Amino acid sequence: MISAEFVVERDDFLMDIKLEIPSTGATVLFGPSGSGKTTFINVLSGIIKPMSGLIKVGKATFFDSEIKINLPIEKRGIGYVFQDGRLFPHMSVEENLDFGRKRSNDRTSRKKEIIELLGLGQLLQRKPSTLSGGERQRTAIGRAILSGPSFLFMDEPLAALDFARKQEILPYIATLKKNLKIPIIYVSHQMEEVVRLADHLVLLENGKILDHGQIFDIINSPSLRILLGKDDKTSLINCHVDKQTGKDGLSKLIFPGGYFFVNQRNLVPLENVRIELKAQDVALALEKPIATSIANILGASVAKIETSKDTHCDVLLSIGNISIWARITQQSASKLGLKIGSPVFALIKSAAIRPF
Repeated sequence: MISAEFVVERDDFLMDIKLEIPSTGATVLFGPSGSGKTTFINVLSGIIKPMSGLIKVGKATFFDSEIKINLPIEKRGIGYVFQDGRLFPHMSVEENLDFGRKRSNDRTSRKKEIIELLGLGQLLQRKPSTLSGGERQRTAIGRAILSGPSFLFMDEPLAALDFARKQEILPYIATLKKNLKIPIIYVSHQMEEVVRLADHLVLLENGKILDHGQIFDIINSPSLRILLGKDDKTSLINCHVDKQTGKDGLSKLIFPGGYFFVNQRNLVPLENVRIELKAQDVALALEKPIATSIANILGASVAKIETSKDTHCDVLLSIGNISIWARITQQSASKLGLKIGSPVFALIKSAAIRPF
């Protein structure tokens, strides 16, 4: 657990933070440019010294203004991936990786495993100047991990990449998160990265924390909708891929109390996945349709109804042990006679469910 309470004042920017960050999974710091995301991790890593405060990781004190403790950067056990990678230009990919290993207390570190996980095998003898942006960032991530950190900090590692390179590298980061037990603090202002990577989410604006908690609790918080400038709702659900999957172009994803069919056949049987489902992609019916092309027809009950100032309302549905949101018009809600506890059927196209 990272316990951080500090104040930073720089020019006309004031950051006042009090937060505990779990020492498991990936914590994403999310907010607009200038909200203080990079300042936050630079304080934790020791790059920036706060005016006052107390920062502890487990039982270790990184910073304490009262008794004048300020642990040097190199003693904090943090691997840091910058936006631009910052590889040594005169070194090959392998030499950059080995530089990370030299900083590790465990010289038998998992070099081969990291090379395989990040797909670096064909790049080892190449210089950074010959690499694509995605290849440079994968190398930088490998170097940071091989330094044997207690935490991995990633400061918008995809920000400098074009869309294609972002789509290339995101699966590598997700794979690392699944296979390595290093807690990650990840800075981003892109929701795709949040829904794909975050276990915990911290919302920042103007140097202040707006909200924080588990991703499943914060994904539909009013604070996040304000930051995004949108009033959309989405559902994130953890599932696992059925052992018999990929038939007829569909995969079966099992969740506690039910299952989804998704329009994707290359998923690995028994692998854990997370799905994203937009509220506007969920329709409701009082009776189960008999003849329909919709692949997912799930019995549900109405747990909550939120009416907007516009023409729609959001309906929270209980299905097995999970909850999902549906967005329908207020006219439809009235026509269906919806109220708390009403039994309904949720209708979801297989193509509307996005697994990752």
